[in-house]
Amino acid sequence: MNDFDKMDKLLQKFIKEIPTMENKDDLINRYMKSIDDNIDPSIYLKQLKLSYKEFERWLHDLLNSEMISDEIVALNFGLFENEYTIQLYITGSKEWEFDDDDWACNNDYFPKGRYASINIYKELKILLENEFDLGLFMTIATTIILVNTYVTCYPNKLPQNIKLATGFDDGDIYNLN
Repeated sequence: MNDFDKMDKLLQKFIKEIPTMENKDDLINRYMKSIDDNIDPSIYLKQLKLSYKEFERWLHDLLNSEMISDEIVALNFGLFENEYTIQLYITGSKEWEFDDDDWACNNDYFPKGRYASINIYKELKILLENEFDLGLFMTIATTIILVNTYVTCYPNKLPQNIKLATGFDDGDIYNLN
């Protein structure tokens, strides 16, 4: 099994634990240590708490200004690297298939305010450049925690039964529900 397969299995296992801001400390400690036993997750956990507020504000503002139509059945919280940070954005699709990630490219919901500005992703870019496996895991895990927490706190802000996913544009898409 190669490193990408191991990371994929680790992320799938992480998703099944339904990570949120409430249970993040134990999960992040455990999963980070499984990748790098010498890492201290305390700084990351502190940044994550502040970053959730940025995420919440961004998504609230976006959903209030550019509502999601009932035709949209899936949202992708996509990720890509640019020169300075890892960029988080949102798009939506009128179709979804569990085993086919192509739906995430449909852009049926492509709001003007789709790009988030969240400070933790700048730090995660540095981590990704210095420790690829840990950076990859933590970037996707961060997005999973932010999305799961928002959905838990605001269950009526998104359309009923909408599918949620995240992942890097050039990598795998991880279905959250």
